[in-house]
Amino acid sequence: MRLLSDFTLELKRFSRANWWIYIIYFLLLAAILMVEREKLLSVFMITSLHFVADIFIMMMFTAYANGNNQRGTYCQVMSMLLFMSLKIYTGMIDNSWHYLAADPLYILAAIKNYRKDVLQLSTHWISTTSMTLLALCIFSFLIYARFMWKSSILATPSQWVQTTGIFLFAIALSITVNEKKRAAVATIALLLMVVGSAWETYLSFKNRQIVGLALSYFLLPLTVLVFYASNISWRGFRKPSIQL
Repeated sequence: MRLLSDFTLELKRFSRANWWIYIIYFLLLAAILMVEREKLLSVFMITSLHFVADIFIMMMFTAYANGNNQRGTYCQVMSMLLFMSLKIYTGMIDNSWHYLAADPLYILAAIKNYRKDVLQLSTHWISTTSMTLLALCIFSFLIYARFMWKSSILATPSQWVQTTGIFLFAIALSITVNEKKRAAVATIALLLMVVGSAWETYLSFKNRQIVGLALSYFLLPLTVLVFYASNISWRGFRKPSIQL
């Protein structure tokens, strides 16, 4: 019940602060109705669940800001599971598997924070350095697959920009000591996600091949970016209070 209450409170705060996003969202849905009607239900389902996961991300930020690391970690794990499910579904229906590429990093970040904040155990092997090296290994594999195997993964520059942001945000979640660094990396990651996803959304409309996650990775990280920039000080997540 406490979780539901916190979710409802965060949703109300989000809606007051980001009422404009609903207008953009329904305008885009109307455009989808005209461009690719048969995709409307799938896009609505994906974006709605992504929205729920996004609220959990904001709950995570709020919990960290108020010093409740355990609750923040629980919210991180729940959002990660929702995001992963949506990425697998999108890969299956749209062959857009690049959204799943960074999930090993998100899983490791969730494990590190869960062990640190819930079990009170250290996980030195999951560090910013090891996460960055893993990200470089995955990116190297994607580049090899793209140019040597002619893979359809990361077929456009917009997907590269978008995926770079997704990887950087996972790395930001693994930074648990230097909060200023964590805030800086997360902000850059969100900017890349928003720009790359806006570009990808434009191309999907142009090619009449709408991908629900492209739409939600444009709109929802945009709201997180606004929320983050407005309410989290550059000293880090743990600001005494957050007012939306």
